[in-house]
Amino acid sequence: MQNTQITICACASRSFISKEKVVEIATAMKDAGYHVAVEADLCRKVAESSPDLPAIASGVIVACHTRTILSHMDRAGLKPKQVEPMRDYTGEEVLSRFGLSCTNTKDTAEKDALRKKIEEFPVENGTDAWYPVIDKNRCVECGKCHDFCLFGVYTIENKRVRVTSPQNCKNNCPACARMCPSKAIIFPKYEKSPINGGTAEEEQFSPDEMDKMYRDRLRMRLQQRKASTSLLKNDDQ
Repeated sequence: MQNTQITICACASRSFISKEKVVEIATAMKDAGYHVAVEADLCRKVAESSPDLPAIASGVIVACHTRTILSHMDRAGLKPKQVEPMRDYTGEEVLSRFGLSCTNTKDTAEKDALRKKIEEFPVENGTDAWYPVIDKNRCVECGKCHDFCLFGVYTIENKRVRVTSPQNCKNNCPACARMCPSKAIIFPKYEKSPINGGTAEEEQFSPDEMDKMYRDRLRMRLQQRKASTSLLKNDDQ
């Protein structure tokens, strides 16, 4: 097992994960003989179709929520060997799944170097990889996210909903996830669960609230289309 590659996502762009927790987990794993790589942001790697994703998926991924990472990897056409969540867990709890515990020794040069590396990761709140991924284990292909989105993030191909233009997503807008009846839309960088892929019900909307949001958004889409049509007509004149 120690020969397995461990990839830890530091979620540096939004700092949802304590840097010190990442340092503790990575250091303890390295001390135990694991090959450990700390990545700044797996969300960005998936959005950019990074060529090292297959290698990452072939090892163990320690990151935010299990459902989030599985959905990310599914979007990349990959099935990870093992995913261990850490966003809602202490470093000790994460390490216990590997039969390890936190290194209680004083700071070492290795810890200091890793801490410095993580601190140098860019914090990009506002310009980072904000976009939805779809939990296909929950998705019922109703298409509401496609109908609801004003920015062309989704397409429907062969009656299946896909995120095809993640770069079009409006930063910090999780509205389509709130509309999803099966809670299949995940925004990994959102603060609250279940929208961020967690299991807790930290944000809920009643059926009436969801219906109103849906109808309001459809009206906005209709207005958007009318405005586009008017612009086309003016250009033709």
